[in-house]
Amino acid sequence: MNDFHIRGLDDPVPELDGMPATRELWGSEDPYDIEGTNEVFLESIRENLRLHSACPFYADWLERNGFSIDDLKTIDDIAKIPPIHANFYKTHTIRTAPEEDVKLTLTSSGTSGQKSQMFFDSWSLFATDKTVDTQMDYYGHIIDEPVNFLLYSYEPAPGVSMGTMRTRQVMRRYGKENELVYGLKYNGTGHEFDLFGCIEALKRFEEQGLPVYILGFPAFLYFTLQKMEAMGMPPLKLNGRSFVCMGGGWKGFADKQVSPQEFREYVGSRLGLDHTCFRESYGAVEHGVGYTDCEEHHFHMPVYDRILIRDPVTLEPLDYGKKGFVNFVSAMNTAVPVTSLMMGDFGIMHSPGSCKCGNRAPWLELVGRAGVSKNKSCAIAASELLRRR
Repeated sequence: MNDFHIRGLDDPVPELDGMPATRELWGSEDPYDIEGTNEVFLESIRENLRLHSACPFYADWLERNGFSIDDLKTIDDIAKIPPIHANFYKTHTIRTAPEEDVKLTLTSSGTSGQKSQMFFDSWSLFATDKTVDTQMDYYGHIIDEPVNFLLYSYEPAPGVSMGTMRTRQVMRRYGKENELVYGLKYNGTGHEFDLFGCIEALKRFEEQGLPVYILGFPAFLYFTLQKMEAMGMPPLKLNGRSFVCMGGGWKGFADKQVSPQEFREYVGSRLGLDHTCFRESYGAVEHGVGYTDCEEHHFHMPVYDRILIRDPVTLEPLDYGKKGFVNFVSAMNTAVPVTSLMMGDFGIMHSPGSCKCGNRAPWLELVGRAGVSKNKSCAIAASELLRRR
């Protein structure tokens, strides 16, 4: 795990010269206190923009779009920050931090296709980990007891630096690791799906009776359980404190994809788990703020982010309940100017207090991706392993 520069769960908020508001925001005890953090969030964005204005490209980008940091007077003014599309980072290498301050470089895709190359300095690594830690702790998934881990993710290997791999490594801190099994094992030249190794691990974990944390690409878990059913194996009964956290989508398997509810119902029936044991993660290497859904399976906006939904034609911000491009605004990254980042995802923001779970933060509904892309993501590259298997 050390190769991924993963910090401890209890590490204090590190020093950040000249950026007190950003430190204060990341020290927030409640990850969903949106109203109570609006002012400090706005100041953190000002700090972040001042930092990235030292990057000639970004300074020119702001100037060409007629934007000044002085334009940020209220929280609504963050919509004035000219966003950059995430695809830009697939063809351009942009960095504010000097090379000697870069602690980790991650890519967003698999074995081929265009790749975003994202840089992380010490603060950015702490900040991205903290966004996930606080949400997982809020939902009660960080436990101080032995846990068996089944990672449907890439086994670490020399020269492999995909963001999804690091995300799963970070989540290994959420219990005392008893045993670790990878679904995508490194064979010396590449990765291959170890179907029967996963089946044996699940059977072994049931017998041991410890909580089981299953993390990674959903298609691999789904097809593992289908294979077990086809072989006549009875459903398992895992420890009730087990936790299934999937992320990365079904890219490459759209014809076999089931809805999130169908996935939870099927996997839950085969593992003996209630729907409250399921969480879905959402994120992107270009945008380091991770998202974890609530018990109603909604992605609530954490304090580290503000989400705008923009009209696909005019790019004007839209009201709650309207579909458009997802635009993240955050001070998370101090190494790369991604302060305002436009995604290829379509989404709808829902108003504060509209979720039955009781979390009053607004929540994001993802409703698909724009266009048809030839780019390969981590999930698409992984799906090719499953097809070969």
